[in-house]
Amino acid sequence: MIFFHVSLLFALLFFSSCRKEEATSNKFLLLNTSVVIVKIIPTTSMADTLSLTNNQSKVYEFPFERGLSTGDNYAFFADFKPVTVIFNNTDTIIHYYDTLTHTGRYYKPSSGRSFYNKASYEKDIVNNSKYTRTVTLKYIFTAQDYLDAKK
Repeated sequence: MIFFHVSLLFALLFFSSCRKEEATSNKFLLLNTSVVIVKIIPTTSMADTLSLTNNQSKVYEFPFERGLSTGDNYAFFADFKPVTVIFNNTDTIIHYYDTLTHTGRYYKPSSGRSFYNKASYEKDIVNNSKYTRTVTLKYIFTAQDYLDAKK
C-alpha cells in the first residue's frame, strides 16, 4: 500500500511538472490590388515565379516554430537577392537588398514598397492561447507599384 501511495505521489509530481511548449505559426499573405497581373520572380529561374491576377490573394502557411515570437519580417522569397516583379507582363521593377544605384526601375531597401523594408508589410499578431500565437505578414501590391514599374 505504501508503494502505491509513493508511486501515485511520484506520478502526480512528474506530470504536474510538465509544461506545454510554446509555438508560433507564421503565415504570409500576398494581395494584388494593382489592377494588372503581377509576377514575382525571386530567383533567376522562371520556375519559381509566383503569379497573382488583379484582386487575387495567396496565403502561404509555414510550420510552427518553437517559442512565442513576433514572426517573420520579410517575404519568404526575399532572401537578400534581387527579386524581380513584372506588372502586366511588360513593366518590371526590381527589389534590391543593397543600397547601390542600379539601372532600370528598382526599389532600394529604404523604399516604403521594398520587400526588404519592414515598413512595407502589415503584420498581425494574434495570441490564440497562452501557448500559441499566429503571426500573419501581408504585402499588398498597389496601383502605385504598377506606376513605379511603368515610369
